[in-house]
Amino acid sequence: MLLHLGDVLETVFCLSQCADDYASIGAAVKGSDVLAGFTLLGFVDANMAPRDFIRRASGAFLVWPKALLDETLNRPMLANTVKHDLFADDAKGWEAYVQERRKEVPWFGDHLPDIAKTAAPAHQAATDAKPEATPDSRKPQTRATPDTPSRYSTWPWPDKS
Repeated sequence: MLLHLGDVLETVFCLSQCADDYASIGAAVKGSDVLAGFTLLGFVDANMAPRDFIRRASGAFLVWPKALLDETLNRPMLANTVKHDLFADDAKGWEAYVQERRKEVPWFGDHLPDIAKTAAPAHQAATDAKPEATPDSRKPQTRATPDTPSRYSTWPWPDKS
């Protein structure tokens, strides 16, 4: 999974270097031997704009680094973020991507809902603007000690306390 995440980051970076040169992912793959080597680009909608792919792929894999460090993998979440952000309205591309991923990760994409439920905001956005900071409020704040230790405090590194 980490190797795949690295491949995705490399794909996003390489595409970002020439995104403005192409109108679509299909045109980019046809026009660049480097991009043609990234299998992920073959699964997404060929008509997708390169900048749209960069935005969507970044969102799709945003939670992966932290999620892959959890003691228990949230397998549905790992797949669902990709399905929802990168393959929305592209069932054929999603199925092809899942089949490719399952060659290395047999459980990838299992037990996902057919239709992802939209998440509601966790809270209402504040409608009032924050007041301008006063000189006293600009002072560095001291960091509070957390009540519970981080789950990453000792794994795989020794405890620093």
